[in-house]
Amino acid sequence: MAEEIRNISLSNKRSFSIDGDLNRIIFLDTSDMNILVRLEEVYPEIERLAVEAADKIVATKQTNKEEGEENSEKLDSLVTVLKEIDKKMREKLNYIFASDIADACEPTGNMYDAVGGEFRFEHIIGVLSQLYANDINSEFKKMQERVKKHTEKYTSRRGKK
Repeated sequence: MAEEIRNISLSNKRSFSIDGDLNRIIFLDTSDMNILVRLEEVYPEIERLAVEAADKIVATKQTNKEEGEENSEKLDSLVTVLKEIDKKMREKLNYIFASDIADACEPTGNMYDAVGGEFRFEHIIGVLSQLYANDINSEFKKMQERVKKHTEKYTSRRGKK
């Protein structure tokens, strides 16, 4: 006779709905202090990807103005590159929070969109980090200030969405 297998739960994950939508649920371990390590590790890369997306958008707008009309092939190439950048940013956000949060937090927009004067990914990290201990939110704010000088020209140019 087989021995009964018992289940124990060691997870501290809690569920949160996004914008009150029960189809957009995320699971976070808000006691996971290792989030600081992951955040410090990948935040510069996410920031670089956002700047890269903004540069490509600006460059394409300038090229189209100079040529006088949109080049379908160049636009298709831009769309492909921007999709890949958004995908990489989403993967890094999921890594930071050790959970699949990106698609639930933003199912239709891009992580490099401007929201309230900051990139969308910054907004998501800021809101979700408030669910963690105060020191995590403080560390995020320090990192955000450190890189703000590099991103301000992009977020202010795009404006609010």
